[in-house]
Parts: sequence; structure tokens; C-alpha cells
Amino acid sequence: MVTCGAVTPSPACRQPQYDGGVSTGGAAPDPNARSPLPPGTRVDVRNRYQGTWTRGFEVAEFTEGGYRIRRLSDGSILGELFSRDDVRRQRNRQGFWWH
Repeated sequence: MVTCGAVTPSPACRQPQYDGGVSTGGAAPDPNARSPLPPGTRVDVRNRYQGTWTRGFEVAEFTEGGYRIRRLSDGSILGELFSRDDVRRQRNRQGFWWH
């Protein structure tokens, strides 16, 4: 029998605690579990040659194999699928002249 209203609640009733970045209770979230970005989301795509991020794209579709990406400049959909690691939400520019 679990009594959650008692002065000393049973372990089953305890809420996970948060202590400055260290979880002290509850199941740890899966760090690899991310929700897919929905179509229309503006994204940066990792340049496969230099490893830098390139702006000017959006998600056209999410499939089990990865993201299908649309180039905003001309609306064309790129031929290859992109993995989750090669696509991120578009970052806002920081206001520096080199960005």
C-alpha cells in the first residue's frame, strides 16, 4: 500500500529532485531521444566537406532514414537524406560582423 499524503512519503511517491544540474531521483532521460523537427522548420545543415554549419534551409520531410531538406533560395529539395546529427534548428546570428 502506498500512502503519498503521509508525513514521510514512501519512495514511490517522491518527486525527482533537481540539484544544480545533477538529477538525484527518477529515471534519467535518454540523451539520444530527440523529437524530430517538423516540416517547415528553418534549419542549419552541416557542410560535409568542412564540417561547418550552413544556413538557408528548412525541413521538407522527416523519414526513418533522416531529413529531406529544402533549400530556401530556390525551393528545391536536396537529393540526399541528412542524419539528425547533420541538421539543427537555425541559430540566430549573434550580431558580430563575421557571422
